[in-house]
Amino acid sequence: MRDRFCVAAIGYRQADTEVRGMFAVDADMNRQILAVAKTAGFKSVFIVSTCNRTEIYGYANHPHELAALLTRFTKGTVGEFIHHGFFKQGKDAMHHLFRVAAGLDSQIIGDYEIQGQLKQAIAMARAADLIGPIMDRTLNFVFQASKKIRATTLLSSGTVSVSFAAIEWLQQKVNPWPMKALVIGTGKFGTNVCKNLLHYLPQLQLHICNRTNEKSEELAAQLQAGYLPYDELAASLNSFDVIITSTAAPEPIVLPQHFVPGKQRFIVDLSVPANVHKDVANIDGIEMANVDEISAILEQTIARRHMEVPKAEAIIAEFEQEFYEWLHTYKHTPAIKLVKQHLAGWAKQNSCEFAATATNGSPEVDALVKQTVNNLMVNLKHKSEKGCHVIAAYEQFLNHPALSVEAS
Repeated sequence: MRDRFCVAAIGYRQADTEVRGMFAVDADMNRQILAVAKTAGFKSVFIVSTCNRTEIYGYANHPHELAALLTRFTKGTVGEFIHHGFFKQGKDAMHHLFRVAAGLDSQIIGDYEIQGQLKQAIAMARAADLIGPIMDRTLNFVFQASKKIRATTLLSSGTVSVSFAAIEWLQQKVNPWPMKALVIGTGKFGTNVCKNLLHYLPQLQLHICNRTNEKSEELAAQLQAGYLPYDELAASLNSFDVIITSTAAPEPIVLPQHFVPGKQRFIVDLSVPANVHKDVANIDGIEMANVDEISAILEQTIARRHMEVPKAEAIIAEFEQEFYEWLHTYKHTPAIKLVKQHLAGWAKQNSCEFAATATNGSPEVDALVKQTVNNLMVNLKHKSEKGCHVIAAYEQFLNHPALSVEAS
């Protein structure tokens, strides 16, 4: 079973966005592929499709079977997928899944967004009855490893976007008392900055300004923040303690003449070209960071995360070993069930005889059956002489004091 676990994949390392787009799978396509897989007799299949990757996992004779299944509904052909993608089987495929779930295969290392995408893909496959018992247990080990990595390493620590890095810079600077903050710019980036400020620095009194007043007024109402009309910007800048700019203005809109020296202020310019005149940094009391300085925080974060990779890999190895030990035991399940039935049946047939001779405090028969089977499973897990272990299990059961009966 282990050797039939496969993945067929194409990702950011193998192809550009145009090629990856040929194999993108939306929710409707995902359901169609799963339906065909079910009809074709596949027992476990799930598909992960994001901007950075499309991967199909499942049990098959060869990964190309999964590629053929996937490409029945994509723009790209199976031949193109084979040319651009990659394929893994057995332990290699399993290790890849562990690494993906842990964020080790993400474009930004340690990015756990993929874990939510994985869980969503698995939920769709489960709804289609395409997550069998072995796959279910496999995923259990995969997510346990990911959880431990997140809890015990720094693989996902720190910020991984410029907007978050700006918050991290401010957290080191801003005092805990309420301060007036202004975000200039309400594009996607500026909106994210506003939301992050409210979440991570709730003590700030946030105000929003944009060249188009309607946009800033709408966002301010949505976030329950203050609204500053654009034509009041120049006259109001001196009253703010924190200023963050994120606009597409072709030249600086925050100028030295807007400030009175001596007041402590923190200014972050996230715009290219710069929104804040370079001479603003020379005003007494102002601390300023531009997009390059904020990006340096990201570089430090990524470097720190890379140092955690060996720890994460060691945790994956630990859970992989546990999974393979479980799988080794699982393949004996039919035989173990048969042994359990035989022991329980023998006990039932002979219950009258040994009940009279059972000593006080002896375990109940069902507990004894369970103990015997557990011992058998432990021996099968660690030793290879399967027939001898079964014989020993029967002897252990029959010779237990609770079942010892004088020969008539």
